[in-house]
Order: sequence, then structure tokens, then C-alpha cells
Amino acid sequence: MKNLYIVITDFNGYTQTLHCLEALAVSQFQEFTILLVDHGTTDTTKIGLAQDFPHVIRLEGSSELWWTGATNLGIRAAIERGADYVMLLNNDCYVTPNTVGHLVKLTEAHPDAIIAPVQRDWQSGQITSISPSTCFLLGFSTIAGPKKLSAKMISRDVIPVKLIVGGRGVLIPNSVFNKIGFFDEKNLPHYGADHDFYLRALKKNIALYVAPKVFVQISNIHTSLADNSESLDILKFTKTLRSVRSHRNLSDVNALFKIHYPISSLYSLGVTLYVIRYVFLYCLRRIFYKIKIS
Repeated sequence: MKNLYIVITDFNGYTQTLHCLEALAVSQFQEFTILLVDHGTTDTTKIGLAQDFPHVIRLEGSSELWWTGATNLGIRAAIERGADYVMLLNNDCYVTPNTVGHLVKLTEAHPDAIIAPVQRDWQSGQITSISPSTCFLLGFSTIAGPKKLSAKMISRDVIPVKLIVGGRGVLIPNSVFNKIGFFDEKNLPHYGADHDFYLRALKKNIALYVAPKVFVQISNIHTSLADNSESLDILKFTKTLRSVRSHRNLSDVNALFKIHYPISSLYSLGVTLYVIRYVFLYCLRRIFYKIKIS
């Protein structure tokens, strides 16, 4: 029997963590252990877990870990406890009842692959990610790809992809960490570390798959500062280029492009294209937003 550990990170977000754990509680497959990395600054999650989910193993971490460090802390703890597979599950991600068991079953045919469920928005139910990709050369760290499952996709057990987005129900075998190491918390403390990890896996010929028959619901209540940027004034917009809490922050973007730009000496060109596009789209959307609310 495979030892499956589910690693969840929480930074003062117990309301969402509660939904995440409730979804796992009704999973049709229950042969797993939950490790929750609590790297917040209040005791809300600690108290809530003790009252509502005493079986969850709480790991306390520093508030300075950010997503990457907290995730690595959980992965290392899972491996030390004998994990064969680790599922990464952000606390704002809620698996459907058949997701965990189906992904575990798929590992029988694909034991060394990384497999993720289809992502869809929790509020609307619309699919947000199936098979994303990248084009660093032209300044695109993420290209969304199709947002509807075709009949051909549904007929397959797994869909080969070039990128997986985030720690959103993705199942990773221990063998992968042995081959490529952990997430890069030094250079990519919060955003971009997931992209880097999966791209490194591809370079080591580790297959990336999405399972089209199962889903994870993503709540966008508390996400990146750069989401819905058109509602931000210019001062708040410029903050999205600096803050670690923004997936557009130039520190992480610069580090990611430096590692994966196809012409390493010209990676700054890719960053420049990325920023130009982001600023242009902000200006355009901001104009329409102001017209809409006026």
C-alpha cells in the first residue's frame, strides 16, 4: 500500500483551511495522512485544528517561510515519515470526493509521473486550467491553454502537459524529489517556484499529466495582490511589481526568467516584454473599468 501524505500550508487562513479539510473528510479514498504547515502569526489555525480536526498533524513554521519554504517543510516531514507520494494542496483548494482516490489509482500505470486534477473556480464552477504552457522567449511565463474539456480529453485517463500550475491537488512521487530536489525557496520564495519545479521535472524527463476526470475547486477570495488589477489605482498597481504577495513582483519574475529563458544571457529581454505587456493590459483594463463604474 502506498503511503500518501497530503501537505497543506496555512498563513492565518483557517476559514479556507476549514473548507479544504472538510472536502478531504468526505473523500471516497481515506488512506492518507494530512500534514498542515501553520506558518502564520496567530493561534487561530492551531486552536481550530485541535477542535475540529485533531487527527491532522500540525507543523509550526516561521512566518518568513512564504509558500515555498512552508511547502518544503511539509514535504521533508512527509518523506521523513515514509511518504511514497506527496499531494500538495493549498488551503484555498477543495478536492471533489473522487479526486484523491482516482489520482492514487492512476499512479499504478504512471508511478514516476506528476499528476494533477483539472482546476476549476469554486464560485463559478468554470474550468481555469487544463494544460497551460510557457513561452519565456516572448515574455510569457504562463499561457493558459484550453478551458474546456473536449470529448477527446475526457476519453483519456491522463493528458500530457508542459506545465502544472501551483500546489493544487498535484500528486508527486517521492522519486521526483530524489531526482530534482525540492522547490527553490532561496530564489523563488513565494511565486514562480511551482513553475520552476515542474519545468525542472520536464527537463529530467519526468512526465507531467492532468487527469481530466477529476477536479479541484479553487477559491479566489484571498489570492495574489495582482488579481483584478484594473480595480487598483496607480500607487497600488506599482505595489504589485514590488510585493512578495503579488505574482507579478519583479523579484520572482526576474529569478524565474533568469533560470528558464532559452537564451540565458538575454533573460532581461523576456522580463522587459513581460512587464510591458502587464502594464499595457493594466492601462487598457483600467480605462474600461473606470468607464464601467462612472
